[in-house]
Amino acid sequence: MNPCTQLWQGIERSRGLPSTEITWRERLGDAYALAQPLLRPTGELASAYPCTVEFGCEYPHNVIIYAPDDIVAACGCELDCETIDLQRSDIVLYEMDRARLDGMVSAAMGLARETDTNGLPRGTTRLGTHSPYAGFRFPVYLTVQSDVEDFEKTVNDALARDAAPFIMLAPTRGFASSDMEGRLAARKSTFLALDEILHANGGGGFELSLPLDQVLRQFHAANLPDSEDAPPIPFFPTPPDAKWSDVSIKFRDGHTVSVNAGEHSGVFHYAHMGMASKRNGNPTVQWELLHAFADGHGHLDWSSRAADRRNQKRRELLAANLKSFFRIEGDPFRLTEDGKGWEARFEIEPDG
Repeated sequence: MNPCTQLWQGIERSRGLPSTEITWRERLGDAYALAQPLLRPTGELASAYPCTVEFGCEYPHNVIIYAPDDIVAACGCELDCETIDLQRSDIVLYEMDRARLDGMVSAAMGLARETDTNGLPRGTTRLGTHSPYAGFRFPVYLTVQSDVEDFEKTVNDALARDAAPFIMLAPTRGFASSDMEGRLAARKSTFLALDEILHANGGGGFELSLPLDQVLRQFHAANLPDSEDAPPIPFFPTPPDAKWSDVSIKFRDGHTVSVNAGEHSGVFHYAHMGMASKRNGNPTVQWELLHAFADGHGHLDWSSRAADRRNQKRRELLAANLKSFFRIEGDPFRLTEDGKGWEARFEIEPDG
């Protein structure tokens, strides 16, 4: 069996309980080396130790500490197995370092870290946010449960709490049902099993078995607009971390512009950007103002040919149009240093 698969199965079998090193080794098998950096001592000692006697009772033995260097595991069953001599290190209890595990899964999936456990069911954490494009943010949860009932309760709690679509992760799909996945799909949410999408990367971490776009293909199809959508406002795939300074707009003619933001680009008509008059379909004054900013290479003041006392309100409306199109937070314009005009926070050039 793949060690990474053994790891996820072992984490689920642990039921969130601390165990001795020998128990973790037995539970994880070949995955123990992979899991070892994720195990941390709890500061407590075990009161029982597995029977390791050949042909023994196979029941846990009671740990008896006579002195720091005199520790044994004594059998209490009818077979009365021989006593096992132990070191203190043998009875140290280890638990899964959940914060570290969460961080590794989050890193493998490229999530924006926004951890939280407040109000969440036992064994459940919010790993972060999946943000494929600016303006689209989906919570991602990881739950480690020990039975179907607790798993179903966790999913139902998430559905009741989150109005927005979300992604629910678990080590395996052992407790998942088709009914549960159907309820998630009806809310445009999804469930993913980590043993199906992650593998060890050889450097002590995890990586996706397939590109994230493929892993979340159905989720994206349900929640993201198609970049080829028809007018009036198509979807522009602005990168999630984009700032206004990452945007460039260049007029191609009086009606269209070339737009770039990060690795994404396109050519758009004024109607595509929400700047067509609903009355006659002509360009709005906001489009004309955008053209004026282009003529001024991003600047507009009282020396500009388009100077007008009504530009304050028009600029506010233009800013709203651009924020709706790019979904970038903050005002795309700012006052010039002398306070007598505005300058664009993005690059904008006229045609020609």
